[in-house]
Amino acid sequence: MARRDYISDNLVDIRDRLKQYAKTTEAAAADPQLDPAPRAASPAIQPPPTPLASRTPVGRSDELERGRRDLQGRIARDQAAVSAELELLSVRVRELEKFQEVLNRVAEEFSRLSSAPDQAKALERLRIEYFQASGRSAAFGLHTGAATGRAGGGEPEAKGFGRLFLEALPVGLFLLAGALILALALVFIFC
Repeated sequence: MARRDYISDNLVDIRDRLKQYAKTTEAAAADPQLDPAPRAASPAIQPPPTPLASRTPVGRSDELERGRRDLQGRIARDQAAVSAELELLSVRVRELEKFQEVLNRVAEEFSRLSSAPDQAKALERLRIEYFQASGRSAAFGLHTGAATGRAGGGEPEAKGFGRLFLEALPVGLFLLAGALILALALVFIFC
């Protein structure tokens, strides 16, 4: 009776019915005369199972549609990325062509510079023209090194905390030593 407090009456009734059904099926299996349907007739009544190749899972069409949408989205994203990259590259090509024209013109004028009577003004004008063109090309990431004043070109190397600390340590030690010397000098002067 204690179990009925925790388990509903319906579950207990279902359990009893299952036990009763199990007893009747055992009795039918043991005594063929109690079995209403003969064993040989039962396979003919049941439909044959369908082959695995012809079966389609329930969510197969949803999975196919999801796969199609995924691939379609990836293709569209990559097409947009490629077209944007091609546009950027065409802009970079145009800027490089302009920079090459300026370099050719500046080189030609520089070669004629030695015969010019006012060489200082002409040289300064050529330098300004070169640096303007170099700055435009550097804005597009086309020209590194000479325009930026770095000998090696490329990106500066990143410094970690340990390296920065080791570089700042001598400065800190000199400041500390200077403060100590100043404090000792003041002590000797006023004492």
